[in-house]
Amino acid sequence: MPLTVTRFAPENVSTADLAKALTDPRPASYKFEYFDISGTAAVSRDMLAYGGAEWEHVPMSWPADEIRSPFRVLPVLHITTASGTTLALSEIFVIDHYLARKFDLLGENAWEEQLIKAYHSSSCYLRERLNTRVTWNYKNVMHRAMELFLAQTLPLWIDTHSKHLRDNGSNGHYVGNKMSLADLQTANNIDHFACLNRGDEIVAMIKACPEIWRVKETVDSEPRLQAWRKSEAYKKHIEVSQAMIPPAESKAISLLNDSDEETISDYGYKETLPAPPARPAPSLTRLALTSIVHQAQTEDEEAD
Repeated sequence: MPLTVTRFAPENVSTADLAKALTDPRPASYKFEYFDISGTAAVSRDMLAYGGAEWEHVPMSWPADEIRSPFRVLPVLHITTASGTTLALSEIFVIDHYLARKFDLLGENAWEEQLIKAYHSSSCYLRERLNTRVTWNYKNVMHRAMELFLAQTLPLWIDTHSKHLRDNGSNGHYVGNKMSLADLQTANNIDHFACLNRGDEIVAMIKACPEIWRVKETVDSEPRLQAWRKSEAYKKHIEVSQAMIPPAESKAISLLNDSDEETISDYGYKETLPAPPARPAPSLTRLALTSIVHQAQTEDEEAD
């Protein structure tokens, strides 16, 4: 797959002019580049639908298509402003924060904005912890990692988020009485978990918390999101995402083979993996997935 680094904006345009174009209150149009899966792009797509934006999903095929982006990764949001300026945003938090501000999903003031971003970040971390510790983990430790997620990681998230939701009146929103980026992230997390092996266990634990489940029900009842989720594009994203998940025998199946001797840790649990015989060079997909696990390991080692 060709990987090309691109600029965020046209050359020889001042940052002041770019900022003016980016914050233009007039409607812009968007092209959203990502794979035909739900993934990290789900919340961004929900916001584009919720905001009634003029937007187009540009599906990318891995490894056939050339990836042209500022960091050689997806997603990328291409913006054409009302004045005709073209801009690109990369990195999902940046994209989500921009769209949330654009479509009034960051609360009523600066303090509410920080709260919403904090809840959103916490829920993103929960999803990434599951992805890096379970879904994309080595088969030797997948089952143990899931048990730890169900026993420690998920209950901590449920306990803390339910408290904050009660503080807000248990009204189906994290902040105030209106839809926010945090609401959308939590609802999308639950939809994502439902697609996974043992997802029924994860969803059942969340559903047992009425404050969190009410957030999902509130998001799911939003008419603009209901229309988007009935679309063929949305259905395809879910279908492809489900097809990527390994078969049900999760104790023995992993999307990664055992790699060279590594230490995988989660809340103090460590497992040393044996080094297998030499293999041919992995594909780009394998390299990308291995990089995810190695990055998580490095963070844990630094934290120790």
